[in-house]
Amino acid sequence: MSGIRVLDIVPGPVVLRPERPGDAEFLYALFRCHNLPAMSAMPVDEATRETLMRMQFESQTRSYRARYPEARFDIVERDGVAVGRLIVHADDAGGSIVDFGLLPDRQGAGLGTALLSAVLSGLALHCPVVRCQVLWNNERSLRMCRRAGFTAAGEAPPFVQLEWRPERISVPGGVA
Repeated sequence: MSGIRVLDIVPGPVVLRPERPGDAEFLYALFRCHNLPAMSAMPVDEATRETLMRMQFESQTRSYRARYPEARFDIVERDGVAVGRLIVHADDAGGSIVDFGLLPDRQGAGLGTALLSAVLSGLALHCPVVRCQVLWNNERSLRMCRRAGFTAAGEAPPFVQLEWRPERISVPGGVA
């Protein structure tokens, strides 16, 4: 999948554009801001912590690319500035929200829920179910997914498995 998409959502338009090699440092910074709190508890020096963080980021990146080679790997932009990442995989069997993250200063104002809802509307056109998994203790993401209509479908510790099933009605303006 490729191409730039503009989503006209309630908090204001966002652009989803394919990741480029030049996005690597932004993607690492996004990964780091979400994972550093858990790593901070480790009894290691800062250099070791940074090395471990970089290794985890690179491992996650390779894993996503290998497991979901046909997915859309998008950067979320507002006003020309990168504010997040969204990876969506879809086929006839269903869809997956593989990864979705916004910078901390862009959270809590409805952007994530609006963006997720717009993407789900598009997926509703051809996916019988959309799945995602969220860390069991990530309450903010769990609440956002519930607001978008996801329901619990099981657990695979340390994750909660979630599903979203579209209503089979016409969905104008949806984006997948």
